[in-house]
Amino acid sequence: MASAHQKELQKLFASFNKGPDDEGLTEYINDSDLIMRSPARILLAQMGLDKSVTAPFRLLDNACGVGPIAAELQEQVDAQVLAGSKVLCADFNANLVDMLKRRIVMNGWSNIETAALDAQDSGLPDASFSHSSINFGMHLIPNPQAVLRDTMRLLQPGGTFGFTVWHKDNEGCLPDLKACFEALPFEAPFPDPFPMAPHGQLQWIEEGGIEKELRDFGFQKIEINTMTHIVHVDSAEHYLKCFDMMKHWIVNTYWNEESKEKAKGILDEHIVKHLKDKHNNQGWDLTWKMIVVTCQKPM
Repeated sequence: MASAHQKELQKLFASFNKGPDDEGLTEYINDSDLIMRSPARILLAQMGLDKSVTAPFRLLDNACGVGPIAAELQEQVDAQVLAGSKVLCADFNANLVDMLKRRIVMNGWSNIETAALDAQDSGLPDASFSHSSINFGMHLIPNPQAVLRDTMRLLQPGGTFGFTVWHKDNEGCLPDLKACFEALPFEAPFPDPFPMAPHGQLQWIEEGGIEKELRDFGFQKIEINTMTHIVHVDSAEHYLKCFDMMKHWIVNTYWNEESKEKAKGILDEHIVKHLKDKHNNQGWDLTWKMIVVTCQKPM
């Protein structure tokens, strides 16, 4: 069952709709890729799906969002290898899948299929993929064990599963947003500690817990790497645009109606002004801490 945290997140994901404007879609994709694209590249390299791959493969990219994995495949994998491969990008949220479809057409990508599917129970055929990836989803999806069960079923013997999650000690955009909320002249709660795993299963945001989960489900050749990911934001306005969803999620989940009413019409302006003062009206770097995981189904 989804928690209150997850229900608010799902409402936000379901509300994404960039309409018919290609320029607006491109802007949204660029902001998303700023955070998601580099980890996607690192994950694919750890899975062996980069410039080194020479044989065709069959990849299911679950929780695909607007396609950072697909974008990296186009850039990293040899065109002939990709032409002989099968790539299915799937997400629970049909609106995100529709946005990815538009991105595929806009960029002229080849051999990328899309579908609206639930990673917990995809309904796809047994042993139909050589690889499966999830870029920042295993700490969000309500039942990650169901994902492991379905992934083990979908993978061919010896197949590779790879995923990224935020580390329990990750900070990223949070210190700046917390400082903005604390400077408001009314009650503006900010969760402390921040729920880095909204589904409540904290083992999914620390290395030992992840390894145990994978071993319990029979995965082998487990490789877990923890690393930092630096994201540069150009300005206070850029920060607000990139992390507007995080702002809304915290407000909708933790604030009472009185605080929401007081924030109407002033919150965004307050955030921009506070961050301009804090960072001397310049851009700055955000440091994210992530875990990159790969493992294999037994032969």
